[in-house]
Amino acid sequence: MERAAPTKIALPGPDRAIPVLLLLGLVLLPFLARSNGYVLQVFTHALLLATLALAWNILGAGGLVSLGHAAFFGVGAYSSGILSLRPGLSPWLTIPVGGLFGAGLAVMVGLLCRRLRGAYFALATLAFVEIPRVVTDNWDGLTRGSLGLVGLPGLPALTLGPWRVEIGSSASASYNLVLSYALVVVFLVALLWRSNLGLALQAAREEETAAKAVGIHVDRYRLLSLILSAFLTGTSGAIYVHLTRYTVPGLVYSLHFSAVPVIFAMCGGRFTILGPALAALVLYPVDQFLFHPLLPAGHEFLYGLFLILVVLFMPGGFWGALRRSP
Repeated sequence: MERAAPTKIALPGPDRAIPVLLLLGLVLLPFLARSNGYVLQVFTHALLLATLALAWNILGAGGLVSLGHAAFFGVGAYSSGILSLRPGLSPWLTIPVGGLFGAGLAVMVGLLCRRLRGAYFALATLAFVEIPRVVTDNWDGLTRGSLGLVGLPGLPALTLGPWRVEIGSSASASYNLVLSYALVVVFLVALLWRSNLGLALQAAREEETAAKAVGIHVDRYRLLSLILSAFLTGTSGAIYVHLTRYTVPGLVYSLHFSAVPVIFAMCGGRFTILGPALAALVLYPVDQFLFHPLLPAGHEFLYGLFLILVVLFMPGGFWGALRRSP
């Protein structure tokens, strides 16, 4: 009589287990770091940078590289800040309006640069950062120029029945809000990747001429991806400005907010859903906790170092390495 073969239990691969463990860790972090507000602040900023990288990757899905997402980030930040100061509108209203202003700027950029590809498109987007930055820096009557916006209202309290959550004065509440926003962005990106728009962008990236030959409106889909990317980027900028409660043109229009999303998307894995967010949640805390205390003036060399290592040894990024591991 033959023995039945033992049943093998299929364990989830790293590409499935790690996101679950990461999400569990992020959910439990406010309880684990309740007495350390700095840890919560670092991971709040890391989550916000993760949303920037995810938003940037929407445009990258179509094969375009932007070096000017700081323009959308800064426009969203200043739009929300000004509206919350002058008319005194609630940040819950001004934050999505900041996203809409970012999307409006993206329409202009997309229409003017629709025939550009490759390095020409990247350099054009980099040049576009200077336009809103110069306008913001010189329109003293509206933006206060180089003095910036000070005393911005924080995120107001949320009232849910008998519960009232003071978000602006609580590091853990601010963290949970940004975590919820990041999860929404991940969900939207996942939907996009599996939609007709995502498939059209993939076809345009792989072979633009063939995509046009089968009737795909490449320019239209790329413009739509730029608008969606800019809307999320502007929304992130608006949230950022109400978390910090101040801003100056040199901060929100800086190269940092243009380069970091590119680096995180490249290190995490372009054309993936979770790769850019994973890179942001790993690299930014490592930079702040380890390298910033050692090298206060040059700690951001970490990003360049990791980018070089990924290009040389992990072309598919962190997420590609996880998928290949047993």
